[in-house]
Amino acid sequence: MRYRLPALAASAAAFALGAATVSQAQTSTEPTSPPPAATAEAPGTITDDQVNSFAIALAQVSALNQKFTPQIQGAADDTARTELQRQAATEMAAAVQASGISAEKYNEIAQAAQTDTALRTRIGVAMQANGIELPAN
Repeated sequence: MRYRLPALAASAAAFALGAATVSQAQTSTEPTSPPPAATAEAPGTITDDQVNSFAIALAQVSALNQKFTPQIQGAADDTARTELQRQAATEMAAAVQASGISAEKYNEIAQAAQTDTALRTRIGVAMQANGIELPAN
């Protein structure tokens, strides 16, 4: 399933599980320099902890997508639509941050999962282990 909020960069469909990406623009309150790495890992390496955090964030972002999409589509005017889009993006970014993963890493994992079937499998396993089900469309 895919989720998309019109004109909202914070929510582009990423892969078959329905991962939504969080725009870097929504993380403007984060420091401009990357945080120090908790572990020494090769660039592009995705740890099991990161996959677990991604799965948790994915569920939250997907639920927010489901909540906001009809509101945005039914907005009375462009101003209301823009405000709802901003609110959705803010809540999505906060959900990702609360899951213990940066928006940058979330987007990296979502992008990689588009073509990496092993990573999609790891995400699915993490979702099952956490009892996570994506909301139905």
